[in-house]
Amino acid sequence: MRRTLLKAAIAGVALGLAMAATAQDAGRYPSRPIRFIVPAAPGGPSDVVARLVAEKLGAALGQTVLVENRPGASLTLGTAAVAQAAPDGYTLLFTTSTPIVMVPFTMKKPPYDVQRDLTTVSHLGTTPLVLYVNGGSAIHNIRQLTEAARARPDAANYGSYGNGSSAHVLGEMLIRQTGVKMVHVPYKGVAPELQALVAGEIMLAVADIGTAAPLAKAGRIRPIAVTGTQRSPNLPDTPTFAEQGITGMEPFSPWWGLFAPQKTPAAVVDQLSAEVARLVRSADLRDRLLGFGLDPSGTSAAQGNEITRQDMAKWQAILREVSYINFE
Repeated sequence: MRRTLLKAAIAGVALGLAMAATAQDAGRYPSRPIRFIVPAAPGGPSDVVARLVAEKLGAALGQTVLVENRPGASLTLGTAAVAQAAPDGYTLLFTTSTPIVMVPFTMKKPPYDVQRDLTTVSHLGTTPLVLYVNGGSAIHNIRQLTEAARARPDAANYGSYGNGSSAHVLGEMLIRQTGVKMVHVPYKGVAPELQALVAGEIMLAVADIGTAAPLAKAGRIRPIAVTGTQRSPNLPDTPTFAEQGITGMEPFSPWWGLFAPQKTPAAVVDQLSAEVARLVRSADLRDRLLGFGLDPSGTSAAQGNEITRQDMAKWQAILREVSYINFE
């Protein structure tokens, strides 16, 4: 009888300790691995930056942060997966601004509602879009570009990384402001677009800094204008569009952001936001992000939500002006 009672007591103590440990884990975040869902393909800029941030954040939180790529459907497949995920802080969206501020206004029935389904954890930084010309051309600014396009209308064409892309919209906005007729030539990605520029198949191309950096450093292409409110630290000698008389191009500086399902506990969102902001401002990660063409920021959740809201309004107005574009 004594042995039976002793075994029962030990079992009861063990069960109590197990339940206490479970309760403690449930109240402690994170108590298991976190997933970053990236709505883009492996190997691209979003994937590379996501893995860099995941490694740093995992070390800071003491948990593994996994990166899962879910490309497809104009970046909406992975975005929708997070919008529909459990709001517990273990499934997060790592993305550029495109599926957040552009896609909702280019699809008839997007599979998510940004304001209803997602909340911002942090905006990590912005990367301007850049107008490039062939490195051997005589064009060094937008004025010379418009003169060249008028002088050679048969060669006045611009490249983008796809129909309906931000590069395509930027090109159309440039045409509207300069009054110069140019033909849009879409490519399946930034790399083939830039190769076409090097080969002289197009007069100009719109691309990000990071992907174009090797060709620009080699002098094979030349940056002549950047989006944003100020010059990029990566291209300090390249003036903004605004400096050259072209207005309204500020929203064309896409950002990278981290998002959570809308009902994720505020304490979890704030914890993640503070940690991401600290990491982004650290010398090591900041330098590496700059190397990818990003201007690091690391906003709070509240700041990020406000930027998201403002940019959605800006893009809604921009896309209304180019409603004739065939978005894919």
